[in-house]
Amino acid sequence: MPAYAAPSVHVTERAPEQSGLVIPHGTVKVTLARGKSKPFWIGHPWVFSGAIDKVEGPVGVFGAPAIVVDERGNPLGTGWYAPEAQIAVRLLWHRRTTDLPFEPPSFENLLAERLTEALRLRASLGFPGDKTNVYRLVNAEGDLLPGLVVDRLGSALSIQFGSRQMLDARETIVRALSRELKPTRIVASVSETSSRLEGIPSMHELEPEAQPGERAEVDILEDGLRYRIDLTSIQKTGFYVDQRENRARFGALSAGRSMLDAYCHYGGFGLQAARAGASNVTQVDTSNPALEGAREAARLNGLDGRIEALNADAIVYLKEQQAAGRTWDRIVIDPPKFAQGRSHLEDALQKYARLNTLAMATLAPGGLLLTCSCSRHVGEEEFGRMLTESGHRLRKSVRVLERWGQPADHPTVSVAPEGRYLKAWLVALG
Repeated sequence: MPAYAAPSVHVTERAPEQSGLVIPHGTVKVTLARGKSKPFWIGHPWVFSGAIDKVEGPVGVFGAPAIVVDERGNPLGTGWYAPEAQIAVRLLWHRRTTDLPFEPPSFENLLAERLTEALRLRASLGFPGDKTNVYRLVNAEGDLLPGLVVDRLGSALSIQFGSRQMLDARETIVRALSRELKPTRIVASVSETSSRLEGIPSMHELEPEAQPGERAEVDILEDGLRYRIDLTSIQKTGFYVDQRENRARFGALSAGRSMLDAYCHYGGFGLQAARAGASNVTQVDTSNPALEGAREAARLNGLDGRIEALNADAIVYLKEQQAAGRTWDRIVIDPPKFAQGRSHLEDALQKYARLNTLAMATLAPGGLLLTCSCSRHVGEEEFGRMLTESGHRLRKSVRVLERWGQPADHPTVSVAPEGRYLKAWLVALG
C-alpha cells in the first residue's frame, strides 16, 4: 500500500466497546495495530496485513466475514478477511464515528442501495445514450463495492469478481443486476491477476451458455461508432471503456495524418482517427479475436479502406519499422498492465522505457504520441521519469502537452487516490 498521510480529521473516541460487541457466528474480529485506524475511520477501503494486530475467530481456508475494530476495541466497519489475499480486508461498510451505533446493513440491502446509486450516477452522466451504450456501471471502491466491477456492453453485462466476498455473493449480485437491467447475456469472470492476488479461482462463464460453435455476439455503440463483440473471447471486462474519451480526443487530432495504433484490441483509437480523416491507420495486436473484432468494426463503420490490422508484437514491429525508416504522424501505445505489483515495478518501467523509446524513434517530426499505462503501481512521477529517460536515449526532450486519465464513469474515492490507475499522456518531442 502506498504511503498514506491521513488528513487532519477528528474521530470521536469513547471508552472501549469491546465488552458489548457481539460477534456473529462465523464472523472474525480483526483488531488493527496501534496508530493504524484513522484512514479506515474516514473511509479507506483496503486493510493490508501490516495494519493488523490480531485476528480472532474461525478464519477457515478461504477467510470469513469480518468486523474490524481499532486498538481500543471500537468497531469501525465490516468486510471480508482473506488471509491469503494481497489485501487482507476489503471494507464494505464504514461506521465513520463512535457517535453512531454499530448497525451494519445486510449485504443484500447494501448492494441494492449502492447499485441504485451507481445507476443514478451513470444516468446523470448521460449513460446510456443515443451514441454510447457501453460504459462502466460499477467501479469497485469508487462505487463503494470493493472487489466488484461491472461494465454494460449494450444489451449485455460483463461482471468481474475481484475478491472472495464478491465471488461468493455471485448469485445475489447477478440477481440484483438482472432485476434492474434485464440483460440479454451476462459474462462472469475472475481474472488471472485476481486469482493470484486474492486466492480465488479464475473463471470466464457466459449466462446463458453459448452453444457449440456459437459466437455469442453483441453490438455496442461508443461515440456513434459500432462494434461487434464476441462475448466468448473477450479480455478483462470486454472493451476497455476507460479509454473512451481518450480515443475521441486523440482521434480528433489525427485528421490528414498517418497513425499507428499499437496494442489496438478492438481498434478504438484507430477507428476514431479514421473517422476524423486520418490518411491511413495501422493497427497492431497479438490477439486474433481482437484483430477480427477490429476488422469487423472497420467494416461496420465503412472505414476498412483506410485501416490495416496486423498480428504482431508491438515492440518487435516497432523495432522492424525503425530499421526500415518508417514513421507515423500519430502514435498511440496502450499496452497491458506491466506491473502486477510493487515488486514488478522496476521490470515494468524497463519495458515501458523500451516501448516508448521505439515509439519516439518512429514518430515523424512534429508528430504526437499518446502513451498510456493502466498499472496503478506505476505512479505519475515514475511514469514521467521513464519518459524523460526514453527521450534522452534519442537525444530528445519530451514535452508533455496534456495528461488524460479515466472518465467519470470510473469514479474513485478521495481517500484512496491509488484507484486512479490510468495514465494517458499526450507528448511531443523537442
